[in-house]
Amino acid sequence: MLLKKLSVLVCASFVSCVFAQTNNIQDETDKVIDTFLQCDNQFFEQLSKHQESINQYVDLATTPDNVTYIPVESIQKTDKNKVMFKKPLKYHDLEIVGYQNIYIPTTLSGQFLYWGFIFDNKQDEIKSALSHINWLHYSQNTYIANAKIYDRKSKSKTWEDDIYAIDGVIPRFGTINKALYLESSANNQSSIFCSIQGDLEKETILTTRPDLKPIIEKQEAELQERIKANQEKMQKEKQQTQSQANPTNTNSKDGEKI
Repeated sequence: MLLKKLSVLVCASFVSCVFAQTNNIQDETDKVIDTFLQCDNQFFEQLSKHQESINQYVDLATTPDNVTYIPVESIQKTDKNKVMFKKPLKYHDLEIVGYQNIYIPTTLSGQFLYWGFIFDNKQDEIKSALSHINWLHYSQNTYIANAKIYDRKSKSKTWEDDIYAIDGVIPRFGTINKALYLESSANNQSSIFCSIQGDLEKETILTTRPDLKPIIEKQEAELQERIKANQEKMQKEKQQTQSQANPTNTNSKDGEKI
């Protein structure tokens, strides 16, 4: 009888430990997604703090500056900018099944950065589960929340509510927009993206997205290489032109004929 009681106590203790551990992991993953919804660098801080819990769902990476992030193959290629999770991550009765990281540079309209999670849920399910967020209609298949604008020329130097966050309206020169987007996708899935877009400078990008520093530095290095190669090409062409315009005069062996 004593052995039976001890066995029951051991089993109960084991179940309690497993339950406590499961709850702890859930608390940690909840914190990561909570900070993601704020669309700032706290998301990456929480990823670093709770790497062990998040690694159960998706492999993480770290920059040389010790910024933890979720890697994708390429942020500029549409077929390589997402990673699917090893197993669904539960969040407020929703299921997160992937992560996407998108970068769209434009010539005239600035830069557009989107990063966020893929949910195996419909929009209505997400809106219901995340009812504390004030979702507003943005387009036929998209809702927007917490839209902000920053004017680089403003004296206030603060983010203001963006009442002109309308589909099809791009940020005007000298301004930056950020917001949270809820989009529907195929197979009854949806995505929640953070976005920062517009007339972005390196410092502004890295304040929100410190994980992009290695990518930006690589792009800068490649740009400098292209500039250097172009300068060397132009210099060579200039020298060839000058050489053709001023040929070297050589005298004949027999001298000039009169």
